[in-house]
Amino acid sequence: MNTVLTRVQEQVSRVDRSRSLLIGISAGLTALWSLYRVFWLFYSMSVLSGVGYSSGSLIFSTVFWGAIAVVAGGVSAVFLIRYLKTT
Repeated sequence: MNTVLTRVQEQVSRVDRSRSLLIGISAGLTALWSLYRVFWLFYSMSVLSGVGYSSGSLIFSTVFWGAIAVVAGGVSAVFLIRYLKTT
C-alpha cells in the first residue's frame, strides 16, 4: 500500500539518494526545533496566565510553529523513506 500521493512520490523519486538524506535530516531537525518552540510557547502561556496576563497573543505563534512541525515532519519522513529504498 502506497502512503504517499503518486505525484509527490514521482517528484521525490527524482531526487538523488544522498541529497534525500540531507533533506530528510534537515527537515527532521526543523521539526524538532518547531516542537521545542511549541513546548516553550505552552510554558509561556501558562506562566503569563498565572501572573494575570492574557496568553491569547501567543496562540497564533503556537498554531504557526505547530503547522511547521507537522509539515517538516512529513517532508522528513518522505525523504528518509526515499533514502532507505534500495532503488
